[in-house]
Amino acid sequence: MRIVHVVRQFHPCIGGLEGVVLELATAQIANGHSVRVVTLNRVFNDSEKKVLPDRDNIRGIEVIRVHFFGPRRYPIALGVIKHLGDADIVHVHGIDFFVDYLAWTKPLHRKKLVVSTHGGFFHTPFAARLKRLYFSTVTRLTLTWCSGVAAVSPADYERFRTIRSRGMVSIENGVNIYKYFDAASSTPIKSILAIGRLATHKRLDLLMLFVAALRRRDPHWTLAIAGRLWDWTGSDVISGAEKAGIRQALKFVGAPSEAELRKLMAGCSVIASASEYEGFGLTAVEGMSAGLIPLLSNIPPFRRVLEQSCIGMTLDFSNADAASAHFLEKWPEIETNYVAYRKSLMSVANGYEWSSVSAKYQNLYEAALGTKTRSILDVPIQIATFSSAVTQLDSRFIAGDAAIVAFANAHTLNVASMDTRFRAVLQKSIVFDDGIGINIASVLLFGVPFPENIDGTDFIPAYLTNTANRYRIFLLGARPGVAERAAKRLLQCNSGHTIVGCRHGYFPHGDTAEIVECIKTSGADVLLVAMGNPRQELWLMDNLPATGCRLGLGVGALFDFLAGGIPRAPAWIRSARLEWAFRLSREPRRLWRRYLTGIPMFLARVMGQWWSGARV
Repeated sequence: MRIVHVVRQFHPCIGGLEGVVLELATAQIANGHSVRVVTLNRVFNDSEKKVLPDRDNIRGIEVIRVHFFGPRRYPIALGVIKHLGDADIVHVHGIDFFVDYLAWTKPLHRKKLVVSTHGGFFHTPFAARLKRLYFSTVTRLTLTWCSGVAAVSPADYERFRTIRSRGMVSIENGVNIYKYFDAASSTPIKSILAIGRLATHKRLDLLMLFVAALRRRDPHWTLAIAGRLWDWTGSDVISGAEKAGIRQALKFVGAPSEAELRKLMAGCSVIASASEYEGFGLTAVEGMSAGLIPLLSNIPPFRRVLEQSCIGMTLDFSNADAASAHFLEKWPEIETNYVAYRKSLMSVANGYEWSSVSAKYQNLYEAALGTKTRSILDVPIQIATFSSAVTQLDSRFIAGDAAIVAFANAHTLNVASMDTRFRAVLQKSIVFDDGIGINIASVLLFGVPFPENIDGTDFIPAYLTNTANRYRIFLLGARPGVAERAAKRLLQCNSGHTIVGCRHGYFPHGDTAEIVECIKTSGADVLLVAMGNPRQELWLMDNLPATGCRLGLGVGALFDFLAGGIPRAPAWIRSARLEWAFRLSREPRRLWRRYLTGIPMFLARVMGQWWSGARV
């Protein structure tokens, strides 16, 4: 896959967002992708305003830098559009000029866009009202041009859901856990480390007051601050320490190298942040990977990090005396269990490793491109031919995990749009396309039709004929006697399988446990359920694991067709995908609402998805 990342600042600039793009791009190259980063040609806080080389190569990543003008909060770089090249997917990081510009010029460059939120532009209270207005108007419209939006934290997910009701996923940032792994002191030391850019919202002033309060109770405590200059300078840090009365207890390193940071960590046991805002909490996880005990402000990203580890604590740094007293009450326990806590923190940090995050982004890209599945009304539909569907189900059966298989037509997705539980079931199932309505939706949303129409009525007999496996099959559903006649028909066409039981679908809810036990006792490994949707899929979700079957297929009217109760349309009508019209002519009283009002409603919903931009 050819991936282009677009981000305001990149190497040699050092920071959270820059690190995220570097590590993600590195992991993607390791997975065989071609990766390019397009960024600005100057580092914002470089007082010399040095222009960086137009082209570079970092860790095998092609880097292209473009000229810009305007403020650093919204730098304007019109040349970015020239460097999208042959990209399959363009991944924009952050909510700024780049996402606005590339979204509104999409009719020109015609690239698939995904965006990572990275906190939006709410990092500081500056122009808060204007930001909220811009977010609810311009950003809302901008995102309609993006196929997918990746929220990097639960807080971002909740914020962006207010302007993007669909097409969002939650992908928390990864961390290079090897960079500082096991770097913290191996024994408890009364020294605290703060790392990250020196920005006002990091509230280093409150952290220094907290350390001053600690020292009033125990003068052995010290503080180390290391970070890249931002809207705080080194002089600001020193004067803040003098004001708090901890100048002699402070060690400050501006723009530290990795080696310098590891050396600082080796002399500390605690990592602290009094930050008012974080998109993710990168520095906290980096500290945990080193084995440092986290002391963090009580904001959502930090709370989530601590929920994963159950070690460390949140503090109200605005009340230095109370916060210091609370921490010192906990410190003896930390000293006693320090080695175990340290080991546990490093283990938790492993869960943030970049390879798993890269896999999640690859799934996002593939969904946006529609290469493996196509999301229609929030249900992912498999892209398959008859033969590839046979292979897929055979592989899933061999894997051993119980799987639900569904066939979605326009009516199915209409029902799923109104029934959240049914939609959730379909999202966890293997769903194949069935009918011309789904094909029209594919063309509207992804520009191409599905390769074949995989309707259950034709596919199930074909699958049982072509599968490499030999199945024990149980039939559940339809009116009394129909399943038995359908079973005989299946055996005539597929004699290699065994029918181990049949049961009609007109049973009271109270009989479910007995039916499940009957299926389990039969030794069936494939269960065909013909109850119509959503009932058949919901029944499978609730009961399939307990039956012991590996495949559960919702087959609709298949038993009636096999038993001869409902005639099939002629082959030429089916090939034209007009079987719905044939069925309507046969059963107008029962089906008129489904087709004559359901199809227009389905198309209206699809157009709503098209307008939203959501493709994931």
